[in-house]
Amino acid sequence: MFKRILNIGLIVLAGIFLVFTMAFSSGSLSKVKCDEITVVIPDDSPRFIDEAEVTRLVKAADPKLFERKLDQVNAHTLELKLEKTPAIKNAEVFRHIEGDRMDFKGHLVVEVTQREPLFRVKDGQTDYYMDEAGVVIPANPKFTSHVMLVTGQVDEKFARKELIPLIEFINGDDFWKAQIKQVAVNGSGELLMVPLVGDQIIEFGEATNYREKFRNLKALYAQAFNEFGWDKYKKISLKYKDQVVCTKR
Repeated sequence: MFKRILNIGLIVLAGIFLVFTMAFSSGSLSKVKCDEITVVIPDDSPRFIDEAEVTRLVKAADPKLFERKLDQVNAHTLELKLEKTPAIKNAEVFRHIEGDRMDFKGHLVVEVTQREPLFRVKDGQTDYYMDEAGVVIPANPKFTSHVMLVTGQVDEKFARKELIPLIEFINGDDFWKAQIKQVAVNGSGELLMVPLVGDQIIEFGEATNYREKFRNLKALYAQAFNEFGWDKYKKISLKYKDQVVCTKR
């Protein structure tokens, strides 16, 4: 009986403490200034921008951030402004109080997920990444993502329309993902591919009918190359419908 009464008493006290703590924390938001920003970027995320750059973006989004009480910080507005940065796919902003009753600090925690690039376009003055949604991500010399490299005359419209479905197909096939590492685009919008194994140039032609072209090329690899080896041809052309034209060395 005594134990039961004691347990009930402890539960009641815990409830009172919880209500008091919630009220105390809620009230503290209106008293504590925003003192510090902590940026969290997942370990497996690309790092087109680092913690210092995200902190700079937060401060630029609200220049008076450190003059505000914590409950005056508009987390949603900060999230929307951060997500206008091309490299940032998602931003979450949380308000947090640290310290004891004698010394509180207002803490802003910013969690950022960055976009996953599908390929990189690099030629002359052009250097950017593009994700599967067609968003252009400016390259950062401090970070390199090991994705398909595209060179040549590539505008963003061509990249979205022609290259995204092609490279998604390549990445979705274990054989082609391991074999094709670079694509070059000429002034006519035709593609040349550089394979990892063998030193042939693959004259792919336009990006249209890419499934059929890769099917024909895989058949060539399985038949002719197994019989004659990888060094017999210097160029393989897939430009023409239903044809694979090989040029000997």
